[in-house]
Amino acid sequence: MSQPFDYPATPHSRRHGPAGYSDHASFRPWLRDEFAFRCVYCLTREAWGSVTGLFDIDHHEAVAARPEARLAYGNLLLACAGCNAKKSDQRVPDPLAVLTAGTATVLATGEIVGSTPESQRLIRDLDLNRKQLKDFRRLVIDVARLSRHHDPDLYRRLMGFPDDLPDLSALCPPGGNTRPEGIAESHSARRQRGELPDTY
Repeated sequence: MSQPFDYPATPHSRRHGPAGYSDHASFRPWLRDEFAFRCVYCLTREAWGSVTGLFDIDHHEAVAARPEARLAYGNLLLACAGCNAKKSDQRVPDPLAVLTAGTATVLATGEIVGSTPESQRLIRDLDLNRKQLKDFRRLVIDVARLSRHHDPDLYRRLMGFPDDLPDLSALCPPGGNTRPEGIAESHSARRQRGELPDTY
């Protein structure tokens, strides 16, 4: 069974490398694909709400601290609006390194438990266990469990990929793409080849 809140098994290595855009919003399709259409912090998925206004582009190192990294792809993350607001300009551990299956676990109660000082700090700094988020996660976990057994179509809608997967092969970053091989492994390319699973 796909779990709604399973952190990646290993630290995330960037698959894409677009460069040269004049604004960070132009990186959005790349970031959506890079992070599987979910918040890197709390794992909220696009499929669970309106994309407009729900997901932000987060600068891991704040622009105020590192203005030269404002448009550096390696400094950009996809985050839900709530996590991005909680993080603000804080310096926090890199979620791509410290939020993995071995360091952060979401319990059936909706609570996120960190097993390392870095993951515990990130959970605390972003207040990922505030009641509203825990209640939401518990609801999604319960709906996923029930729908998997009683309503497979609902389960696929809840746990599947969005319909509007970005076609990265059609994009031409002004500064090129340092990892062009990643396009073949994008979600859109995998769907075209029939390799994308129904749920994840």
